[in-house]
Amino acid sequence: MRHLRSVRGVRRRRSPGVSVPIETAAGAEFQFDWSDCCDWGETWGLGDLYCFGAVLCFSRRRYWWFAPSLDRPHTFEGLVRFFEDVGGVAALGRTDRMGCLGTTRGGVFRFCPEALDFARCHGFAFKACRSRDAKRKGKTERPFGELNASFMQEMALDPPASIGELNARAGRWLEVYVHPRTHRITKEAPAARLEAEAPLLGPLPRVRFDTARREVRVVNAPLPLIEVDTVPYSVPPGLVGATVEVRLPVDAGTLEIRHGGNLVVTHRLGIPGEGPVWDPAHRAAAEAIALAPHRRHLRSAVIAAPDDAPADGGLELGAGDYDVAPVDLARYDLGCGCSGAGA
Repeated sequence: MRHLRSVRGVRRRRSPGVSVPIETAAGAEFQFDWSDCCDWGETWGLGDLYCFGAVLCFSRRRYWWFAPSLDRPHTFEGLVRFFEDVGGVAALGRTDRMGCLGTTRGGVFRFCPEALDFARCHGFAFKACRSRDAKRKGKTERPFGELNASFMQEMALDPPASIGELNARAGRWLEVYVHPRTHRITKEAPAARLEAEAPLLGPLPRVRFDTARREVRVVNAPLPLIEVDTVPYSVPPGLVGATVEVRLPVDAGTLEIRHGGNLVVTHRLGIPGEGPVWDPAHRAAAEAIALAPHRRHLRSAVIAAPDDAPADGGLELGAGDYDVAPVDLARYDLGCGCSGAGA
């Protein structure tokens, strides 16, 4: 899509002759979506970059959060951070037909069980817009125009060194330039309207929703390794053949492996192509098990010199030991027509 737009430009439909803003009661609805910022991420050396945007429809309070992925765990994490930022949860969450939240069959969008569990935990309902109904979700779509035309252009003057730094700048920018500013439609500042809307928002859950990505792996023989995103990670050798759960907290840079509900090991996230990520204890245990059948042969092959061995390299004889003179091979006929000395 980005390539086609660069070739033919952005196609815009003709606006309707009559239009009125969609009014929403306080605490009734919030909207959210993702914006593709990969071009900026490539320019700044940050890799894949997406912006999660959410807004309270009554107060127009915005929230922007940048992430390297727009999958389900990052979508849940963006929503949780938005709820924490505004201090509550509106009754309805409206979005488009996100593939990470559900599927479309026969023109009807059905949210996946994980999305329904997330909504039930926070006490709100998801609502998907109909196809080609961007106006119904315009409260979160239009701010993305300001994101690219103003905020990202300002960041380009001094590019951020990391996504975390970009998120910190985004929060300060919204607090300084957006939330105190009088809104074009409501004629009030979002910060002032949030004070009236906050008491009507639903409470946050007592325990923060776990947005981590979870997957199941089987530890196959012979190496005690499991593969996640093309990177192998070690587990205790005793778990070979067992089923383990892999948990990846969002933006933590770590990977947790659990077995039977217990945490087995925590690894740093590896880089694809750099080889397995081993825990030193796992590697030592695996090597000990692999070398166990050959230990007797290794002991007979490796002879360690004692600390008090003579400096000339000779052996110090003890009781029952005998020093044998070298054999003079010249005395013997080797049967090959040559003397022993020549041999």
